[in-house]
Order: sequence, then C-alpha cells, then structure tokens
Amino acid sequence: ARFPVIIAGGGVAMADAVNECRQLAERLGAPVVNSYLHNDSFPASHPLWCGPLGYQGSKAAMHLISQADVVLALGTRLGPFGTLPQYGMEYWPEQAKIIQIDADHKMLGLVKRISVGICGDAGAAATALNERLAERTLDCDATRDERAMRIQTHKDAWEKELGEWDHENDAWSLEVIDQAGEGDLHPRQVLRELEQAMPENAMVSTDIGNINSVANSYLRFEQPRSFFAPMSFGNCGYAFPAIIGAKVAAPDRPAISYAGDGAWTMSMVELLTCVRHRIPVTAVVFHNRQWGAEKKNQVDFYGQRFVAAELESQDFTAIASAMGAEGIKVSRLQDVGPSLQKAIDAQMNAGVTTVVEIMCTRELGDPFRRDALSKPIRFLNKYKDYV
Repeated sequence: ARFPVIIAGGGVAMADAVNECRQLAERLGAPVVNSYLHNDSFPASHPLWCGPLGYQGSKAAMHLISQADVVLALGTRLGPFGTLPQYGMEYWPEQAKIIQIDADHKMLGLVKRISVGICGDAGAAATALNERLAERTLDCDATRDERAMRIQTHKDAWEKELGEWDHENDAWSLEVIDQAGEGDLHPRQVLRELEQAMPENAMVSTDIGNINSVANSYLRFEQPRSFFAPMSFGNCGYAFPAIIGAKVAAPDRPAISYAGDGAWTMSMVELLTCVRHRIPVTAVVFHNRQWGAEKKNQVDFYGQRFVAAELESQDFTAIASAMGAEGIKVSRLQDVGPSLQKAIDAQMNAGVTTVVEIMCTRELGDPFRRDALSKPIRFLNKYKDYV
C-alpha cells in the first residue's frame, strides 16, 4: 500500500481499542476516518483524524478514502449509510483492496467487496498487526510526508467550508428562511455553537431526523463510548432514553441528548423518570415544527408537495417545568452556547435535568437516501397534470 486509509468503526470503541488503532495509524501514517455514526472511535484532536464517512459526514474523510489503494476497515460492517454517495461524491474506492475486520463473521463482505476478511476483535487484530509491522519497511513509508500534507489540506478545506456554511442553500430552504420569524435560528449555526460549548468528556446521543443527521458533521469526541445514535434502525425517540442509560452507567460525565421536536414528543415523558430517580441529564430540543426527514423526501421528490410533515408543537420549556425539570428557551444565537453550559453546570453540580429548547427555522438538510428516490412517473392520463 502506498496510500492506506483506516476506517475506525464501532468495534474499535466497543473493544476499547482506540489506543491500538492510533498506534497502527501512526505506524502507517494513514488517515483515519470514522465509520457512520461512530465519531467516538478515534480522537478528533489527533492529526490523522479526518472525520466521519457517509451521510452528513466529513468531505475531508471522503476525499481521502477516495484516494486509497488499501482500506483497513477495523471493527466495522461497512454499512450502506457510511459508504453510499454523499454531497454528490462517489467516494468509495472501488479499485482499492479492502481488508475488513469484524467480530461478526456474517458481516465480512456482506455490503462491500473485500480482498481479505478477518473475524476477530478489533483490539486484538490491531495489536497483532502492530507487532507484525513494527520492524518492517513498508511501501507507504516513502509517501508518508506527502500523505500528511494531503490530509491537512483536505481537513483545512473542509473546516473552512463547514465554518462558512451558515444555512442550507436549496431553493426550498431559502424560501422558508425568508419566511422565518425573528427568533428562529439556522440549525447549522446552532450545531456549531453547541459543538464549541461541549465539554471534552461529554456523552451525546442523537435522535433520528434531519437536524440530528446534520449534527454528524459537527460532533467530535476524544474518547470512546461518547456517542450514541440509532444507526440504521432509525428508531425515533431514541436519544433521550439512551442518554439516561448512559448517565446511569457514567454518572461523572456530562450527558446530553439531541432531538427534534417530533422525536422529542415520543420520549419526553421520561423527564419524570429523571426527576423521580434523580438522574440528571441535559436534553437539547430543536424546535423547528416539522418532521424534517419525512418532509425533505416529499419536498424533493414530489414537487414541494408534502402531507403530515408539519407540527405546531407546544412550549417544551413550560412542559419541562411542569414535570419538575428546568427549561431554557433559546431564540438568540449568542445564547446557545451559554445555555448549554448553564444546563450542564446544573446537571453536574446540582443534579438538575434541563431541557434546552432552541427555536429553529424550517430549512432542510439533504435527504437520507437521495440515491434511492426519484420523482414519480404518472402513467395514467388523468394524473398527468400532477407533479
């Protein structure tokens, strides 16, 4: 291999094998990309970290893996959401040799063609590879410096683009932005403020949905067992119960859940559980008055027609207070970070559960499966006038 790339999957985090993965990456000088929704499988501060693949992931990660001649998929099933096109990019390196290591033998070669399949623990496999490569001269040693420059170039370009990406730019989103109320915030700006205010040792759970998916671009972690997401199962209402469980398991760490207003209503009753059993957590609710993921598919593929996709949600701050928790309503961008920090301080120092309700516009990020959807074709004359 002259341009190896490592995919660090959920198996790395579950095996507590981040250190072994780091040693392997440093030996190879290989960029490390996170598998889909496993942003905690490699420390974001490491110079070889490039961010997550797949839906709403890192363009740097996608550009770099597209150049790979060998991919080491460590502790990952290579699921479809982490390998399908994104941002209009066909980034998966079809001509590269793929070495897949996973603890479940049924996952080997299931989604992507592989050259070598190894059934095993990610940590044990990485340790064995480190031992075998320690004293050897490798082809990738000669390209290490050039590869490091490419890694930094792509990361810098993506960070610049992400930093300037204040709102969605499709025609529908631009229209609803013009119609937004004064206190409605752009979700991307909100997510950036939350990222910057997040404690380094925080645990975060995200729900299914449009804004939560966009959060994949912004969430970075330094240690494993920090990020919990519904994965391909897509179970709505997942985030809040999941973070309650995480807090019980790790009471010394800040615990934050993300949910849109639709998903939040599926599990917000568990605020009573938090209050009753003194399990302090922080819930961030993106109040954009819609089922964003379902609405986006209809807007894009049915000529901006949609049904059963908009909500007129209630005052979640008041509901939180009625349940015995605290509530903070945010309608100014400069208040997003301080509100999160205030809620986390109350969680860690006073044992208080807080709902941070952030008022957002109805703009929409990309759909989950643009590759799998298309506009309907009308075969009967009586329907020809329908879009």
